[in-house]
Amino acid sequence: MQKIKIIAALTFPILVLGLWVIFLTIKSMTLPEVTVRISGYDPRDLLSGHYIAYTIDWAKTDCTQFENKICPAEEFKSYANKAFWGRQFRFYIPEQYAKQLDDMFRNGRGNHVFEVVYKYRSGVKPLAKDLLIDGKPWQEVIKNNKEEK
Repeated sequence: MQKIKIIAALTFPILVLGLWVIFLTIKSMTLPEVTVRISGYDPRDLLSGHYIAYTIDWAKTDCTQFENKICPAEEFKSYANKAFWGRQFRFYIPEQYAKQLDDMFRNGRGNHVFEVVYKYRSGVKPLAKDLLIDGKPWQEVIKNNKEEK
């Protein structure tokens, strides 16, 4: 009996984690993609790791890509980081690129367009998939900037 309890105690967390991964994978594969413009930027937070903290710029976002051709600002707001008055979102990035992305945003303000690609459907929490700079994935832009220097 003791052996069964130990096996169950070890197996249960692994099973739950596996089911969660499967759920997120299916959700990610079935939801349509939307791209939103962002503003505000802070890639560093000493307590929470490295991420881009941003707000969505609905005025510059193409709302025709959403189901009913209306920007779901209120729905997105309900999923935002509550610590920042329900306006801030986060996109996590590797630490080694935080400074370079920060410099690009601060020094290139107006020269670059920053966007986030979400997996989204009305009624489902949006999943941030990718950060775009001038329509290209941020990794590609960083790589090209290193090659130019």
